[in-house]
Amino acid sequence: MINKELESKRWLDQARFDLSEAKGSLGRGSYAYTCFFAEQAAQKFLKGFLISRGERFVPLHSIKELLSKAAQYESKFNRLTAEGQKLDRYYLITRYPDALPSPNTPYESYDKQEAREVLEITEKIEKAVSG
Repeated sequence: MINKELESKRWLDQARFDLSEAKGSLGRGSYAYTCFFAEQAAQKFLKGFLISRGERFVPLHSIKELLSKAAQYESKFNRLTAEGQKLDRYYLITRYPDALPSPNTPYESYDKQEAREVLEITEKIEKAVSG
């Protein structure tokens, strides 16, 4: 049996690291990676929350689905669903050239404004998980 507090902390620590990487990528102008790491951080914040509530294995990767599952424990996550759903589009297409129509590549397909919006959504998820 896993120690849910320790396992949750591991997920939350990694989420904070990913969020830090997202912010660093923003500063370097790597907007695709800002979006990707922010999406990854949001996933891990929510998985850490769910593990802290007793979930043993959380095989979901959709932020929308993770928020819906988290809302089963605390209704405050319902208010983040519409914004959080936006993050789902950054799971694959921020990394793979064949996920976008040619000749586009991920590294040149995102801008600072979009990256900032994605970071803001992730920070709202972090706040909901932490508070």
